[in-house]
Amino acid sequence: MHDNLTVTVTVYGPDYTLDDFPELAGFERGKRTVSHGETRVDGRKTEVHTITKYYTPIEGGEFIIPSFEIEINDVMVRSEPTRITVEDDEEGYADLMIDIDDADFVVECSKKEIFVGEGVKIRLSFYSSAKNTVNWQFPRDIGDQVEALARKIKPENSLESRNIISSIRQREEYIKEEKYFVYDLFEAVYYPLNNHNMTIPALTLQMNKDGNRSAPLKSRPQLIRVKELPAHPLRDKVPVGIFRLRDNMQGNENKQTGESFTFGITVEGQGNMDVLNFGKIENDKNLDFFESGSRLQQEGGKLAGIKIFNYKILPKTAGEYDLGNYFSLIYFNIKTARYDTLTAREQIRVTGNTIVSKNNLVRDIYTGIDNLRTDRNEFNVRSFLRFFANFVLIFMIMTLIYIWKKK
Repeated sequence: MHDNLTVTVTVYGPDYTLDDFPELAGFERGKRTVSHGETRVDGRKTEVHTITKYYTPIEGGEFIIPSFEIEINDVMVRSEPTRITVEDDEEGYADLMIDIDDADFVVECSKKEIFVGEGVKIRLSFYSSAKNTVNWQFPRDIGDQVEALARKIKPENSLESRNIISSIRQREEYIKEEKYFVYDLFEAVYYPLNNHNMTIPALTLQMNKDGNRSAPLKSRPQLIRVKELPAHPLRDKVPVGIFRLRDNMQGNENKQTGESFTFGITVEGQGNMDVLNFGKIENDKNLDFFESGSRLQQEGGKLAGIKIFNYKILPKTAGEYDLGNYFSLIYFNIKTARYDTLTAREQIRVTGNTIVSKNNLVRDIYTGIDNLRTDRNEFNVRSFLRFFANFVLIFMIMTLIYIWKKK
């Protein structure tokens, strides 16, 4: 979301007149820039004017920029419609304006107040001012120290998503216009399961300076207030965060009974993507649904992520169907502090003869797959007794025949 959308108009010739640029839904109009130059057209030198309008995205999501017209030199020029996606920025940290010493051990939190189920990023870092003349070094037991600190800061009754830092790297940060070298030691996202506040005590990091002389650095304690979600029948089950839904299906909206097609749903945003689930989609007399898998794309220690769901849908009855009536996801929107619902947008038009069985339900190769047990062999007692009785009967007949021939 930190990138601007630009609309550029190029005019050739000495003079030009240009109408104003339009308003675009989901974007805030920004500055307008003009540059002038020269170029050659058909071997002749001519002036060229480039007018650029900047648009700043208001929120993340997928947008369709409609076709619009701009009057240039008394001629209406039409743009082509286009589809763009604005990605949400990863949640930053809230402590970048804190007071930091020339060398400091800092605990940073992305937020000071969150809802139950909302993720908060916590990072442990060593800060050293660019003006610092002391030779700071990490001791050999830095790995053991980090693991011990991680155990101390992990809140009770919370889920953890940790970014595994395999090597300590240097990055630069400016705080109050002063340059610092920063070394991140630990980073994780925590999702509280109840409304108990998260308390991070003051922590101590042992460093070496000016050779092997040990020097302890102490962090400041942190408090993150956790708020209960508003009352709702599904309060303890809904995902919490900021999410968007995109759906797509195989082919166009016209479908035939008895011919299955693939249907995909992509949910993206910021939150614990692992708990996102549509549950079991129930079959009805019109459509059968078979989940063919899901895929999660969310790095450890990151709030942003994507989860993809794939389905097979089998139409059974002719008609028009809105897939949003089958696929919906209730969640708590932390931006609006309200419950919201994501629904599928695709619609289908089904033609063909109704498919029925003796149970008025279509049964295909997927039916009963959820109940199939592959971890044990079933032993059918009735079949075994029937086989044994037949074996005894045949044996008795063969014995009677043998005795009769002996006589």
